[in-house]
Amino acid sequence: MANFGKQMLNILGEIKGTGSFVSSGVQPFLFPGLQIRGMDEIGFPINATQIKALINLAHQAPFGKGSKTVLDKAVRSAWEIDAGQIKFVNKEWGGFVEGIVRQIKPAMGLDGLSVSANLYKLLIYQKGDFFLPHKDSEKELGMFGSLIIGLPSSHKGGELVVNFDGCSETIDFSDPVNRYQIPFAAFYADCEHEIRPITSGYRVCLVYNLVQTKGDEKIQPEKLNDQVKKLAALLKASEEDLDIPKIVLLGHQYTPSNFTMNALKLNDRHKAEALIRAAELAGFYIKPGLVTSYQVGELMEDDTKQSSAGRNYRKRNRYYEEYDHENLTENGIIGEVYDEHVGIEHWMKGGIPPLRNIQFDEMDLISAITLNAGEPIQKAAEGYTGNAGMEMQYWYHYGAIFLWPRKYHYDMVIDLDTDNKLEWIDYYNQHWGTLTKVDIALTRKLVEGGMPVNHLKEKVDYSPLADWLINLNDEKYLLKKGSKFLTDHFVRIAVDKWIKLVKHYPIDKFEDIFLTVGNKKDVPVVRHLLLIFNDLLADNNPSAKTFVGQQASCIPGYLENLKLTAESEKKAVREILRSLLQIDEKKVIKEKNWHRKITAALTKKLTREYVNDILIAEILCSGNKSNLAEQLLSVCISDLQRRVLDKPKPPISWSRPVPKKSGIYGYVWDILADFLKSATLQIFDYQAILEKRNEMEYAIRDVVIDIKMETIRKGSPHILRLTKTQYAYERELAKWKEDVEILGKMK
Repeated sequence: MANFGKQMLNILGEIKGTGSFVSSGVQPFLFPGLQIRGMDEIGFPINATQIKALINLAHQAPFGKGSKTVLDKAVRSAWEIDAGQIKFVNKEWGGFVEGIVRQIKPAMGLDGLSVSANLYKLLIYQKGDFFLPHKDSEKELGMFGSLIIGLPSSHKGGELVVNFDGCSETIDFSDPVNRYQIPFAAFYADCEHEIRPITSGYRVCLVYNLVQTKGDEKIQPEKLNDQVKKLAALLKASEEDLDIPKIVLLGHQYTPSNFTMNALKLNDRHKAEALIRAAELAGFYIKPGLVTSYQVGELMEDDTKQSSAGRNYRKRNRYYEEYDHENLTENGIIGEVYDEHVGIEHWMKGGIPPLRNIQFDEMDLISAITLNAGEPIQKAAEGYTGNAGMEMQYWYHYGAIFLWPRKYHYDMVIDLDTDNKLEWIDYYNQHWGTLTKVDIALTRKLVEGGMPVNHLKEKVDYSPLADWLINLNDEKYLLKKGSKFLTDHFVRIAVDKWIKLVKHYPIDKFEDIFLTVGNKKDVPVVRHLLLIFNDLLADNNPSAKTFVGQQASCIPGYLENLKLTAESEKKAVREILRSLLQIDEKKVIKEKNWHRKITAALTKKLTREYVNDILIAEILCSGNKSNLAEQLLSVCISDLQRRVLDKPKPPISWSRPVPKKSGIYGYVWDILADFLKSATLQIFDYQAILEKRNEMEYAIRDVVIDIKMETIRKGSPHILRLTKTQYAYERELAKWKEDVEILGKMK
């Protein structure tokens, strides 16, 4: 490992350049106030009439061939207008272009350099126009690259393809300009580039020369081919080294939100690009991540950041001051370190998924930098809390590259957590067309290796399993093995993925799967199943309607023993009812007794909340007029009528039941028993120390009882006054009035 790491660092040490060979982006539209000599101001988006007028003022675009400038439509077909004919009457346009230059400078490694963009041409490409691969010649002193700014004009095709040192980048202006945005692309003059043929419309753009305005050193992109070859050879030679993954630290720290390839600092970007290209050549996987070195220790004040008066004040008031955590964080430093560790918490977005449960030590890192030297990128101070002293926490987030051989990839992923495995399966699904037989076999092993969950409601999306079965396209496998994990993870596969899967295979292949899950008689499962049935009916497909109609005959059985009145299942039960009403509206039910069976299952146990808040509320809200809705409403009306006939009556005395409670506060009810049983006493004063008064309050709040409490703060100790109320009667009367109102609306 030590020898490998030393060789790796030596090769990376040869890479000095910064920035990418190309940078692109999009800006919100700004009217340029574009005027061409001989025409009025151009309107946007530029229409065909204006473009034809522009072409009348333009000339055929030539290209450089050696020291000559030639015309050859077999090499370049386009129209151009010289900068001398162009004027921008909007004074903000110059600042707009300068803003783009400021944006591309960091990405191209131009920070600290003086760069300007000088207008060169306006180019017009019409259908069939193109420009074969070429390099830009130096058109003025100090020119090192080109900036292309697209103008809104509807077109398709005409992609800009930029190549350098074995890398290629394709930039398509057609989508942004069609949405009235202004796209741009900048690249070095050393880069070979081409314009692919326009397939429709007109591609109109402004071309600017990028010019170095100060400094003698020539600006050019870094070539990495030699280092890439050396790194690839080193990786290949280490392929059998099972000390994986290899973890190479870059040279800088990054915040998790700003850890992207475009945001890599100085030569970190070129090192990362070289490793990425080398990994591809050597048959390695590669993933950028942030290695976090965490320290917690004694909080010390940085005297260099405090005034002498401030330091003396803090010494005099050490134990009385209310500490300002923000100030402590800013001015504090870490002293003695109590605990520290390194790990990976953040991964760069995009590319392959990460290895989330990977563990390593500091000695496993390949690094040319010293860990924990200098300022951390994040720190937090904690003042005195109870018996604990003041602490300082440091987080150093180092950019890093993780590498491991493809041939040992299964060994790396088999022990990952379930959600991480699913990330990898999803990645393979999205790249299915490029997978090798080895990749497909690995994915199958990953799927069949098991993906346990700890709880039914764990929020892990198993939808990649459905996409994988679609990509596999194996009907026998679906029935033999796929059905097992489809039923195991039924509710964790999104409804739209189920629909996609069912439409891919013959629909009858899912009959047993749906019967199996339905018979689990679980509220979330039945809810999910009915949502699938409803979505299958959305396309009005005859085979789907027949299938759902057949499956519907089993639904009454699925509803048996479901806890429909449970408060925790309220939302899911409303969705079950909604789905049943929608299915009934589709007229797919053929069984005569289906509506009666469903109604019986849904109304087997009735509570006031279930009838009012779920059955009645959902039916009235949906406006459903189906047979099922009518039968359910009939039962609900009968239940309402029964309740309305039983109007609550006020208590005949002040006697209240004594709660049957034991435990630490059980003695409270012994104290209050005579008071509660009394038909005439309404007020009880409990004079006791605070602790005993609090215990009585806790006991009363722990039950539902018609008692109001207040503290009388006179005398010593204070008095806790208890007053009997008619809260229970008032609550029941309010419910009765609400029932009367609902019944009136339904009649």
